Amino acid sequence: MNAVADPDPRRLGVPKEVVDEGARTLRHASGSLYDFVESLAEGDSVGGMSPADAGWVGSSHHRHRAARRRLWAWASWNTQLTLGNILDHVQAIQRTLVGEPVAIWSLVSLSRVVQEGTVRICHLYEAGPSPDQRAVRIAAAWLNGTRQHQIAAREIGAEAVPAADKIWKDAERTAQRAGMSIGLDSKNRPSSAVLGSVKAPFAVSLTNIAATRPTHLPAWYRISSAASHSTVWMVAQASGFDENSRPVMRADPEIVTSAVLAVLGAFEDLTETLGMYHGKDLQQALRTIRRRTVAVLERQHKWRRQADDDARRLLGGRDLS
Repeated sequence: MNAVADPDPRRLGVPKEVVDEGARTLRHASGSLYDFVESLAEGDSVGGMSPADAGWVGSSHHRHRAARRRLWAWASWNTQLTLGNILDHVQAIQRTLVGEPVAIWSLVSLSRVVQEGTVRICHLYEAGPSPDQRAVRIAAAWLNGTRQHQIAAREIGAEAVPAADKIWKDAERTAQRAGMSIGLDSKNRPSSAVLGSVKAPFAVSLTNIAATRPTHLPAWYRISSAASHSTVWMVAQASGFDENSRPVMRADPEIVTSAVLAVLGAFEDLTETLGMYHGKDLQQALRTIRRRTVAVLERQHKWRRQADDDARRLLGGRDLS
């Protein structure tokens, strides 16, 4: 089997401005998001909770109060970790863009991590759920993570199991002290957090949630998943051969732009969701993100027009339509 060649991105038709401006846009957007998240502490939140959630916890029975506060403390810690992972992957996208060659599918896979982390955070903090609904969502997310830890520990080896079981027990005990029970599936396995008539499953469909959030590119989560899993129908779309008949992955300006737009859409979702939850004035932050999104789209439209003009010249002026 021949090794995959390292093609020159310019020879493959990726305009330098699409690549360089994409990296610059993401660098500035990451800085803006970081500053915005840091400013959330200046809002009206109480101990990481909105006034409504804090009021619900404060009015709870004294036996449940401390555990419910701990649920929100875990949610805040989880959000910080996830945001750190998101920004780490965006930095990787920036470095991929300015490298030569521009790697095409890694951009898509990296943007998937950004979108997935965003969806997980926004599912916990979105406007709409009542405090008890939010509490069971948080508990379910925590419990699901610890269940996955247990499964991984059993695969690693017996020595890893006790620590994973301890982490599960801690989360389970916190949920129970918060007044919740653990729902079981048909195979008698823990599968949901339950508080009275309110129930939240451990596992949620991120694909379905992403489809309901308007700032995310339509179908991008599914497309990026196909790229991450090397699904042939997706990866084949960028495959080709160099002048020596060796297989190469051909970078495409449309995919580069889409990956950048996917990140900006995720940042807009994070800004709006967290800003609304913490009672922050978010209009300026949203305007900044949307201006960047429009600028990326305008660059892509300019590239398309230039590509059409170039093609017409190559075809002797014939209309491409």
